[in-house]
Amino acid sequence: MAHLSRLNILHTTMTKSDSSSYDNNRLPFDDSLLVEEVPLAISVNDISLVVMMISPDDIEDFITGYFLTEQIIAAPIEIKDIRIERNETGIEANVSLTGRREHLLKSRRFARVNAGCGICNHTALEQAFPSINTHATWHHLPVCDFSTLRDAMDTHQEKARKTGALHAALFGVHNDIILGREDIGRHNALDKVIGAVRKRIDNPEEGYLVVTSRCGVELVQKAVIAGFTTLVSFSSPTSLAVSFARQHKLNLVFLPRNNQPVIFSQKVQQHGS
Repeated sequence: MAHLSRLNILHTTMTKSDSSSYDNNRLPFDDSLLVEEVPLAISVNDISLVVMMISPDDIEDFITGYFLTEQIIAAPIEIKDIRIERNETGIEANVSLTGRREHLLKSRRFARVNAGCGICNHTALEQAFPSINTHATWHHLPVCDFSTLRDAMDTHQEKARKTGALHAALFGVHNDIILGREDIGRHNALDKVIGAVRKRIDNPEEGYLVVTSRCGVELVQKAVIAGFTTLVSFSSPTSLAVSFARQHKLNLVFLPRNNQPVIFSQKVQQHGS
């Protein structure tokens, strides 16, 4: 198992800052809070897999989502057990997989340290765009008032409002937000939501994911691999993200702050709510 004590990584906890911001040369009443960031060392049956920087919440959700989107597992049931140990240096998680999945994992290679990026951690370019299953048909857009999602996101970003340093992701069905997760890493936040949803729902096609961060192709990959059919982003997607979404029949929706939603699907860019 990876030993975090050997890593030369500063453990930053959520605490009062020693510095203060100024407003018209006056000190504020309270210092700003710092967001917590820790290294997470993931092992499979005591064999080191990867070390990632992460917000230390919802660790089991993250591991489930990460293992799904990295195609280490095909379903949460293939994780038999997750043992989590916290110490002054960070978090160590030892995962037990079913026999078949453990065998397949031995042929995979991962970088030792990364920040939760869906592409940066791969050790070969061909691994950046793995073969994945495409949705058989286009799914209809969920029945949802997209104009309400920014307000809904605000209610699920409690820590971000206090620190200004966290990304968030949500899962919704129709006009109901089922759950949300926050993390210092945008990929981590999405993996946490994916893991939480897939542990509860086998087929999430009727719902939709929402992300606050830049929508690059790696977030689209995660959504497709995990079986979701709609991804909503508060930031404009990249051209590669749109191309990948169309190729794999994922509805991709961009929500500008002051304009109507832009819907990228079925090779057509549509405007409307």
